[in-house]
Parts: sequence; C-alpha cells; structure tokens
Amino acid sequence: MNALALALLGGIALAVQNLVLAAMAARGLTYQSVLLLNTLVGLGLLLAINLATSGTAFVGTIASACRPWFVVPGLLGSFVVFCMVFGYSRAGAAAPTVGLIAGQVLAAVALDALQIGPGSRQLSAAGVLGALLVAAGAALFVFARR
Repeated sequence: MNALALALLGGIALAVQNLVLAAMAARGLTYQSVLLLNTLVGLGLLLAINLATSGTAFVGTIASACRPWFVVPGLLGSFVVFCMVFGYSRAGAAAPTVGLIAGQVLAAVALDALQIGPGSRQLSAAGVLGALLVAAGAALFVFARR
C-alpha cells in the first residue's frame, strides 16, 4: 500500500474516530474522560501488538532509546484529539476537519521549506500554490457556513 492510500484511510479513520468520541462526550463524559478512554484503548492495542511480536524485549529497546522529547508527540496527539472532539461537538464534522487539514498543510509546507525531517522535500511553486489553495478553500468553507 502506498503512502497516499494509507493517509487517505487514516483520514477516514480519524473522521469516524472523532464522530464516536464526540458522541461519547455528548453522552455526558468529560473531554478528559473521552481522551483517557481513547488513549487507554490505543495503549492496550499497541501493548498487545508489541508483546505478540517481540515479547517483553520492546521495553528494553524503548528504555535505551528514550529521550525527554519523546513525550512531545503524545502531548500533541492528545491535543489534536481534544481539538477535534471539541470541534465536532460544537461545529459538526466538516469545519474542524477542514481546519485541521489546512493547519497540517500549512505546517507541513513550512517544515519542508525549512528542510526539517528525514523525508522533507524542496518546495515547488506549484506545491506552495496548492497549499495556499487548500488554506483558502478551508477559510471559504468555514466562513460560508456562518
């Protein structure tokens, strides 16, 4: 499976995940409880996969490679999930998703322009124009719904 197809499937999964999480919040769970349940399920799944594939050896691998900044993705991921559940609860599915995508595209363009990351690529004029069109489309979509 190529990276674009996998990203498309990930986007579909993210939309469904956020819909379910927002429904959980609508049933009276706090955002913190929703995020905790989401994280615990993911943690349980990943723990089971690691145990099944490498036994307990993964613990030593993680411990020897661990750096303080390794907590950043988990913090950012929790923030993203919170933003989406909050947005879905107040504005429906489309507006927060469009905003998320626009933010990702703009940040990704900046990261590539700065050549940050192992897979970064140089930007082309067409790529920058495409990113600006995504951002403009996101703004148009959100403001047209008001």
